[in-house]
Amino acid sequence: DASQLRPAIAADMQWPDTPAYAKLSYFVLRHDASKVKLFVVHNDKQRIDTVVAHCQTGMDLFRPLIMVDGDDNARLQAALRQALMPGRQYLFSVSPRLRPDIETVATIYSPTMGHIYALHEADFRPTPNVLVQMSKMPNGKPRAAIRARDDSAAAEAGVNWVSPKFAEVFVRVDERVRGRGLGKSVVSALSTQLLAMGRTPIYIAAEDNAASQRLALSLGYHDTGARELSGILQM
Repeated sequence: DASQLRPAIAADMQWPDTPAYAKLSYFVLRHDASKVKLFVVHNDKQRIDTVVAHCQTGMDLFRPLIMVDGDDNARLQAALRQALMPGRQYLFSVSPRLRPDIETVATIYSPTMGHIYALHEADFRPTPNVLVQMSKMPNGKPRAAIRARDDSAAAEAGVNWVSPKFAEVFVRVDERVRGRGLGKSVVSALSTQLLAMGRTPIYIAAEDNAASQRLALSLGYHDTGARELSGILQM
């Protein structure tokens, strides 16, 4: 039961309250407990030092998200073998330092290295656009969109998850209107709302996506130096 394990995980793992650990901490400790399976391994002192979280999310209805942390190679690999079902595909998001352990257990497809950006209110350079419409997603999280003439979303920004301190921003722009600054406009509007909610917006830009990185920097986001390895896993 995730809800019963969480207090012990929080006490033993002691993750810092920083952007580098924000996603891991959210999914292990705060995501809907009915949608999380937790696999833990204890060290010789009977403290939890390895965690694998198997999470059902709205990001992909057919592939669960796997979140992992631990320092002992053998215990980490054992926990992964316990959590992963042979032949099934999973999304994953981990610190790059864990790649060798993951590749010992499973095959990684479409790996992406992401730069983790964060926004402080004092650094924010908003770009107001009267075309942006604010609304709420079915899960109640904020959403910013610019509509095309056929009422489809030409550009939209929303959040993948929200914790008491952080919120991870995503953005989608229709290929037909890229290069017009619409993505920047919706991320700006969403960032304004998140800051007003008392959350630090986090934006993850792929290492090879210079346009996405420029978007973040233009609004005042800063590169935290933390990195995220993501992609698809199959054991």
